[in-house]
Amino acid sequence: MHRGSIRRWVVRPSLVVASLGSVWGAPQRAQAQTSAATPPTTSAATPPTASPAIPAGADALKRAREQFGQALALQTGGDWAGALTLLKEVTAVRSTPQVRFNIALCEERLGRLIAAIGDYELAAADARVEKADQVEQEVAVRLESLKARVPRVLVQRGEGAYAATISLDGVPLGDSVLQSPLPIDPGPHVVEGTSAGFLPFKQSFRVEEQQIATIVVNLVPVPRNTEPPLAHPRPAAQGLRLAGYVVGGAGLGSLIASGALFYLRQSAISDLDQQCGKARASCPAGAQNTYDRGKLYTTLGNVTLAAGAAGLGVGAALVVVGSRSSAQVSLGLSPGASLADRGGASLVGRF
Repeated sequence: MHRGSIRRWVVRPSLVVASLGSVWGAPQRAQAQTSAATPPTTSAATPPTASPAIPAGADALKRAREQFGQALALQTGGDWAGALTLLKEVTAVRSTPQVRFNIALCEERLGRLIAAIGDYELAAADARVEKADQVEQEVAVRLESLKARVPRVLVQRGEGAYAATISLDGVPLGDSVLQSPLPIDPGPHVVEGTSAGFLPFKQSFRVEEQQIATIVVNLVPVPRNTEPPLAHPRPAAQGLRLAGYVVGGAGLGSLIASGALFYLRQSAISDLDQQCGKARASCPAGAQNTYDRGKLYTTLGNVTLAAGAAGLGVGAALVVVGSRSSAQVSLGLSPGASLADRGGASLVGRF
């Protein structure tokens, strides 16, 4: 309510005197004197013929009267939130058309237009019952201007949202309220929509007074993964190189063993030459053991030599093949090199 409207309530002594006298239980004459001496006690006073649903004691009424006066002071100072809190506490003791009117006034000033309309209509209904004509007239004026200020939002089902659950500011909307403008308070709002098999929809918007916003809920199906899954790099190249090192190492060990066996063979030959002479025309009986030993060393030396040579060859081949495979993988993963003959890719090989 504008400050001028508050002043109009103040200068209506018949309403203030009657309402204060009936609500707080004081004689009308005493309340009239208080009203004349005290500035802005306004229309927030309770109606002349209010009959409370719950009887209130004298202490509760006194406390409500004090809160009522504080609420009017807060309204005058522009603290609408504080005044609203006090007025709601007053209604817990006794609700009158005037108190309900001031609650609606606070809600209107706080931008809660929808709640204000509801409380104005409650105040008008109570005023008609209690014959509070001045309250009813003032409510009619406030409602006419307030309803013209209320913004609206039109929420529509779009593509993929025919079976979706749609909500406005967290409150689900039924089909009966969709497709038609909904009155809302000015300020920010959120529309959300969900449906199985579709990505969630969420749109924030802001409306000003008298504005009509349109929100179309379009749901996008959950995308299917059409790309083949990324294959984990197979350790084939690394395995080949490792096998090559193992086989090559075994081959090297075999060659070392072959060298040792040939050394022992040569030692046996030397012992046999000493026992039988270089022509070996006559050998003592004890030389047979030396001969057999030399023959064994020769056989084992040849076998380990062949195995060692084969192991080194196979190991080297495995290392080379594994290194080439690793280099091919690196070629595919390292684009952007400056080598023209590699097509803009760098060849990286690790041996």
